[in-house]
Amino acid sequence: MMLRSQTEDPNVSRDFLRACHNGDVDKVETLVEKHGIRDWSVFRHTASGDTALHVAAREGNMNIVRYLCECFNDLPMRFKVNVFNKDIKKPLHEAAQFAREDILKYLLSKGASVDVIKRGDWTPLMLACTKSGLAARHCIRALLAANANARLRNKDGWTPLLIACRTGDELVIETLLKHLPESINDRSNNGRTALHIAAFHGHVGVISLLYTSSECTNANLLNAQDSSGSSPLHEAVKHGNLVTVKMMIRLLGADVNLVDNVGQTILHVAALTGNVEIVEYILENNLIDVNYEASFGITPLIIAQRHNHSDVIKILVKYGAK
Repeated sequence: MMLRSQTEDPNVSRDFLRACHNGDVDKVETLVEKHGIRDWSVFRHTASGDTALHVAAREGNMNIVRYLCECFNDLPMRFKVNVFNKDIKKPLHEAAQFAREDILKYLLSKGASVDVIKRGDWTPLMLACTKSGLAARHCIRALLAANANARLRNKDGWTPLLIACRTGDELVIETLLKHLPESINDRSNNGRTALHIAAFHGHVGVISLLYTSSECTNANLLNAQDSSGSSPLHEAVKHGNLVTVKMMIRLLGADVNLVDNVGQTILHVAALTGNVEIVEYILENNLIDVNYEASFGITPLIIAQRHNHSDVIKILVKYGAK
């Protein structure tokens, strides 16, 4: 092993990590030879605790990843590929989060644990589901092929499917549903379903995909209420996309009469967010009584007045708000 004084030299650590970040193998080899480095895991970023392998995996520097894994025989392979930082984050987490398909597959082939947990109980599969696009899809399929557990939940109760519904990549969601059909019924710790999440983020295609899934009971999923009593339709109104709201009401048949735990209708929510288009749509189609009282006698007009939504106030008054 290298001398302790050398491992503590901040200049060597800085130069080594920087070279790995830049993908400069020649520089890395020069530093290794010059300083007799035999254990690269001692070089870490102060704030995060990231090692050179974390950095290289994140940046997509496959040449560095191979060098670190294959050219330091004093370090066991299983230790190298599962080294962790201050957040207990492993290189596989980095490869998954940044959709580095080649590195992810390489780390798995070298014995990286597929379901390792970082702080917050996030797995590599969960992090891969935060991304969209072809590279992310390939990473997700590779993780599932390596027996990643799609049932695991993070500290907030979010599963890979719930996370993917926030991201909105329909092909990722199709992959997850095909792999684990029953995951459509997953709920987070606060009772939010995949449809709540997709509606809140305005992902029209995802909403349709979830609704037509053969594993879901459509009416139950469509009108499910979370721990605050909000339905997916409430969440679509919060997002403010009239197209999404119309689709959920006209095409899917969402129940417009559901109220949350404080008695708020979708009209109350629209008034709260100041969405003129949705307020007018609800009223011109007689979906909700303009003077409907939630808890403590709160009407949509009172909410709009409290938040100074003058345009919404005008529409409510136009339709008979008192």
